[in-house]
Amino acid sequence: MSVRIRSAALAISAVALALPAAVPAFAAGDLKIAHSLPSGAPRDQGAHIIANMVNKDDRCDLDAKVFPGSQLGSTEVVVETMQIGGIEMTIQPASFLVGFEPLIGIMDFPIFWPDTREELAKIHKSEAMRALLDTTEKQNIYTLMVWHTGYKTWTANKPLITLEDYQGVKARAMPSAILIEQDIQLGMTPVGMPFSETYTALQTKAIDAQENPIVTSFFMKFHEEQDYMTLSNHGTLDQLIMVGKSWWDGLPAECHTAILEAAVAGGKVTEDQTYAIIEKANAAFAKSGMKVVEMSPAETTLLRDAILPEIEEFYVEKNGAEGERILAGFKQYLSQ
Repeated sequence: MSVRIRSAALAISAVALALPAAVPAFAAGDLKIAHSLPSGAPRDQGAHIIANMVNKDDRCDLDAKVFPGSQLGSTEVVVETMQIGGIEMTIQPASFLVGFEPLIGIMDFPIFWPDTREELAKIHKSEAMRALLDTTEKQNIYTLMVWHTGYKTWTANKPLITLEDYQGVKARAMPSAILIEQDIQLGMTPVGMPFSETYTALQTKAIDAQENPIVTSFFMKFHEEQDYMTLSNHGTLDQLIMVGKSWWDGLPAECHTAILEAAVAGGKVTEDQTYAIIEKANAAFAKSGMKVVEMSPAETTLLRDAILPEIEEFYVEKNGAEGERILAGFKQYLSQ
């Protein structure tokens, strides 16, 4: 074997070793779409809309496939693999990108975002949001858009309404510095763990509570282990539709258009299905004996005033002038 061939073989081997073993080998024309929820969940339905539309579109010579339920690895593994080209697209909660790009943490702010779907949709399409999403490019990630997948609620074995209710509660925390700080400001003990381990942790009492939109809690069957859901609507767990930037930059412009159109259609199906399933979820909650309680506007305001100023200060301290710019952009938009 010549030196040149041997060197090329070693280089190929090095790239192969860098990819997680869970990721199957595919041709360069494939579009693998990875996410963490089970098959049939609204997010999965939206992902299949993307795959089906791209597969039928002559503007893209791609073979799109969906891999639900963390089939291609944990969220962190999927994002890392996407950065180096082993996976083309992932649909993940913004919280899971904070470890890669801390500025995205603003999407985890509690009691900060518009509380109606219509107003939230406007901010998702705003210049302030585009400026935030563009910050992922330096991580070799291009973020296409945001999908709304519901407002977050708390589940626990007691209602979580007043600040006193949260004191000492052990809660599963997603890998976001903002959410960890949120729990600290509430008086909780944040416990980091993979999403897939949350049900068992609730079952064994390793944690007392978790936060997720209603539909996510329903599909993960958290109501089987929790006595109460508090309709706090304290934040969003909206999804970022992300692709590897190097892969994206290598596609023709007409393929960009096709994928973006498919992602818009997938987002609409995802949001519609998210809210359509809530009635079914509520029936399952009632059958299991879980009680659903609501927070009043006054109770929400008290909680916001107690924790949000400190979280905004924490965000700016962590992200400096760029964080201050991003926060100011959203505040200006929200004040209009």
